[in-house]
Amino acid sequence: FLLMSATLGDMTAIADRLQQASGREVARVISVHRPVPLDYEWSETPLHETIDRLLARRRAPVYVVSFTQRECAELAQSLTSMPLTSREEREAIRAAIGDFRFDTPYGKEIRRYLTFGVGLHHAGLLPKYRLLVEQLSQQGMLKVICGTDTLGVGVNIPIRTVLFSKLAKFDGTKVHVLAVRDFQQIAGRAGRKGFD
Repeated sequence: FLLMSATLGDMTAIADRLQQASGREVARVISVHRPVPLDYEWSETPLHETIDRLLARRRAPVYVVSFTQRECAELAQSLTSMPLTSREEREAIRAAIGDFRFDTPYGKEIRRYLTFGVGLHHAGLLPKYRLLVEQLSQQGMLKVICGTDTLGVGVNIPIRTVLFSKLAKFDGTKVHVLAVRDFQQIAGRAGRKGFD
């Protein structure tokens, strides 16, 4: 087996358990060098102001992490009031969307978000909508993607900045602050060499 992760950190415990379970030698190849370094920044400005500042600094596409699908949709809706894209960019998005069928009631909302340069991406969307958001992102058309913390699960969206809307998450029982490992797993998706 070959197990790989760029964001999990110290794998000693997992390697030891694998060796115990399999009875075979486990080879670990470790490097802490990251070709595109991660920069961390803390801000207490309102989310809209922070997004505006990131766009002005050419830090798009920005993936805004929310911890519920509802928060993602509410943020996407509120971002349509910001001037994220120019008229030409909106026309290019409409052309790229072409005759894509937004044939569900929620599809009409997704189309509206997209035409403002805002993507929505979470497990509650139909796969065709998630795929469209990924395609438009890969073409550099979306400035902001509002999504959940499942960012690391098979999502192939170019990301320059990961913006956390909060650092605490409800786990079904209680609210807890994100563990360092969880934070690094999500934040580490930005700036992948040759992709972002």
